[in-house]
Amino acid sequence: MSLHTTRNLKIHQPENFEFDSIPDSHSWDDVHDHPSVEPIGPDAIPVIDLNDPKLIAKIGKACEEWGIFIISNHGIESELLNRLCSQMHRLFALPAEVKLKVAKTEGNDAGYGGAPVSHFFPKFSWSEGFAIVGSPVDHAKKLWPDDYSSFCEIIEEYNKAINSLGCRLIHAMLLSLGVSEEELCQTPIGDSSKVKTAMHLNSYPACTNPDWVLGLPPHTDSAYVAILYQNGVPGLQVLRCKDDISPTRWVTVPAVPNTFVVNIGDLLHVLSNGRFHNVLHRVTISKINRLSCACFFGPQADVKVGPLSKLAGLEQSPLYRPVTWPGLKKIRSVLHDKALQAIKIDSNYIEG
Repeated sequence: MSLHTTRNLKIHQPENFEFDSIPDSHSWDDVHDHPSVEPIGPDAIPVIDLNDPKLIAKIGKACEEWGIFIISNHGIESELLNRLCSQMHRLFALPAEVKLKVAKTEGNDAGYGGAPVSHFFPKFSWSEGFAIVGSPVDHAKKLWPDDYSSFCEIIEEYNKAINSLGCRLIHAMLLSLGVSEEELCQTPIGDSSKVKTAMHLNSYPACTNPDWVLGLPPHTDSAYVAILYQNGVPGLQVLRCKDDISPTRWVTVPAVPNTFVVNIGDLLHVLSNGRFHNVLHRVTISKINRLSCACFFGPQADVKVGPLSKLAGLEQSPLYRPVTWPGLKKIRSVLHDKALQAIKIDSNYIEG
């Protein structure tokens, strides 16, 4: 099969991912670095009903102990999710040469291509992505010159619904940290005008030998929080460190119908002064095509995020220096998973 490669953007997509055997470019040696376990017993990932009267306490506990949880009764209709899924199928079914018409360019996060984290790894991921920042109209016109409106309408409708859900979840997280209702809008994350979103559509094609490929390598998200919809096929895994129960292991996140997965990113870890866990996660591959839509919530480019003053007082000094989202991304582009260490108060790192 032919390969389409734009090396500076890490786009390396085999047509339809059809191979007689896994090529070395996509074969990972460390897929089995830790055992994979099912989410049962003490490894059961929290499932939280948004109508639960103890919602605030449960969200706070999940953020601190796991950094990830599943939400039900979220208010977004399954019919909208089905239409979104249909449009994702439509997008990724396009020929490779058509999708490459909207390939990401230097300095532009929107468009077709790999995840930014892929730059740090020697192997290629078994996945395709399409990032949407702002309106998708210009890209959609290139993909479907005569029929782009249906895609844009679904994206706009979903974006409106997920933004409302995201604001609700962020407020609940802040309340769990002890921020009062009156103080919400005084925080960089509680003021919705200071929050921006980015959407990433993902396709993880089926693989006949999935034990040696990865859809996404291990990473944390730079944003405050990510809200993920998946099409019923599991694949997302989170790392649980060694404890009294088990050695370090990858816990598979279940694909529960009509739910969303919420995971904490680096900036919310900073804002909470280390209380909320920015979870390390990866995506594995199966013999069934998996689709997902991740929406990332972060600060506007000029907003600096540091530990909330309420959490960095007399009892505990601030752990991190304030940083903007673009600033953190720049540090991550150099240091990858050591980025948060670099912005610690006691770090000597100087951004160059």
